Amino acid sequence: MNIGSILDGLMRNQGLPGGQQPGSAGRPGETGGLASQFPGGLGGLAAGSLLSLILGSRAGRSAGGSLMKAGGLAVLASVAFKAYQDWQAKQAPNPSQPANLPSAPPAGSGFHLDEEKDESGQEIGLSLVQAMISAAKSDGHLDGEETTRIQEQIQQLGLGSEEKSFLLDMMAKPADAAAIARLPKTKEQAAELYVASRVAIGDADTPEEKAYLDRLVALMDLPGDLVAHLDTQIGAVRKTVAA
Repeated sequence: MNIGSILDGLMRNQGLPGGQQPGSAGRPGETGGLASQFPGGLGGLAAGSLLSLILGSRAGRSAGGSLMKAGGLAVLASVAFKAYQDWQAKQAPNPSQPANLPSAPPAGSGFHLDEEKDESGQEIGLSLVQAMISAAKSDGHLDGEETTRIQEQIQQLGLGSEEKSFLLDMMAKPADAAAIARLPKTKEQAAELYVASRVAIGDADTPEEKAYLDRLVALMDLPGDLVAHLDTQIGAVRKTVAA
């Protein structure tokens, strides 16, 4: 399966306002930071048609869409990496501390998208997409009509049969925290999958969403203090991107 085809189909590089790219110094059109550090353009991918439908259908998820536009799937790995570092250093989470987009995880860190594969040998980028779709469906807002609309968009993405089948299969499945919890083979990967799920859910302001995240945390055996760091980092970066 060609992960590049799936990710390119899911996201279009629309850039930030004024042509600024993630990680740049603010000069229009200049690329750098995440965009330049991830081969294949993962860092510069912006949320496009499909993820916009999944993430942007409710106000609480709009911040997640903005975060994806700031760095695509790569920003999820970077957020998880920064929070994990702070947790290992036993720093107390500080929700009031401003945050820039975190640095791209280095090779060998356990968070590098080009290196990591999940428990089944699948590219971790696909696992993150899988986690986002499952989490976005956790409150039942993706009804039959909306799911059909998304499936029609998948058919128009110009993907190969295997890639198209993967996405259609993910859209057909119900939200399943247990299935997502079986994907990671390391605690680092579990942290990334939690970040992807939390970003897709947004504010977690329904009982169904809260229950989904609680179940995911329990099944992946994520320590409560690590989850606090992940939530704090997600919130800080979302505020920075929104500003």
